[in-house]
Amino acid sequence: MKIITNEEGEFKISDNEIFILLLPPETKNPTEIFIKEDSIKKVEEQNPKFFKFLLKERASKRLKDKSFLKGYEKYSIKKDFEIKAEKNDCLLFAERVSLSNPKFEESASVFSVKSGKTDKKFGVSDKANSQILNYIKQYITKKYPKHNVEVNPNIGDAYAMLPSEIPIDKGTCPYHAASVIFKDGNTNITIEADAGIKTDKPIFDMYSYTQHKYSFYASHMKTYLQHKFDEQTKKIKFNLPTTLLLKNTFKEKAKIKPNIKPNIKPEIKPIRRSSRLSVVEVEPEEEPEPELELPAETDKKFKTKKKKQRKKKKTAKKWFSRFRGR
Repeated sequence: MKIITNEEGEFKISDNEIFILLLPPETKNPTEIFIKEDSIKKVEEQNPKFFKFLLKERASKRLKDKSFLKGYEKYSIKKDFEIKAEKNDCLLFAERVSLSNPKFEESASVFSVKSGKTDKKFGVSDKANSQILNYIKQYITKKYPKHNVEVNPNIGDAYAMLPSEIPIDKGTCPYHAASVIFKDGNTNITIEADAGIKTDKPIFDMYSYTQHKYSFYASHMKTYLQHKFDEQTKKIKFNLPTTLLLKNTFKEKAKIKPNIKPNIKPEIKPIRRSSRLSVVEVEPEEEPEPELELPAETDKKFKTKKKKQRKKKKTAKKWFSRFRGR
């Protein structure tokens, strides 16, 4: 990364000259970014979800042939990500950028900071942020003195800078956060909201994580530098801020599908009827002839007659069996 000055103004240029920012005083705020024409497709592939919120301002053909910006296209952010007054919250804006969701309003924290063996959510409260800060100062910056200037977020992650002592519950934003949207070599491209800047649009910026003078820490350190005056020694003691790496660890809640049965007409099954109700053609049975009821006297004579006939048959069988063997 480098900064150059010419007759057109002062510019920040990324490592491979894919991105260029025009700096004040030629522009009030860098709310536009220039992207090299032959690299636009590669830039889009880095972060396609967010790239769709960029708006091409003009073609490079309209620039003068000798212009330093010849061969670059100018982009600004669409109205979806515009910021206004009370909504100019750097952390909320960083969360929306990292999620590529300009309407994100949930209370859940998007970013986490590695604190020991666990990840702690950032932005829950000033007290929770102070605990994260104390861990980084005691166990990271003491062991790695270059930590502050070499923080390197991935695309979708973010930088954050906190003062040495966070003013707890003062109703102010005691830190600055910025999400990384693109990369070029060792240069990180960000887009940021800043409550100290009166504009309806966020600003683009770029930081190096290998060149300390162009690091995120060097750019914002003066704003968050704290000091105390010691009455005894009559000396001023400076307390340096700390840079954090905010990891995007947000997980969307699973959408519960309503238990709606498909609109399918139920199959109509025939009603099971009792067999006695079934209609079956059956041939009618022949009715037996009714027995004649005889008077009691006639019936007695009939029985006596039958008895005599059986007796005669029995006598005939005995007679026949007697002479049969001869």
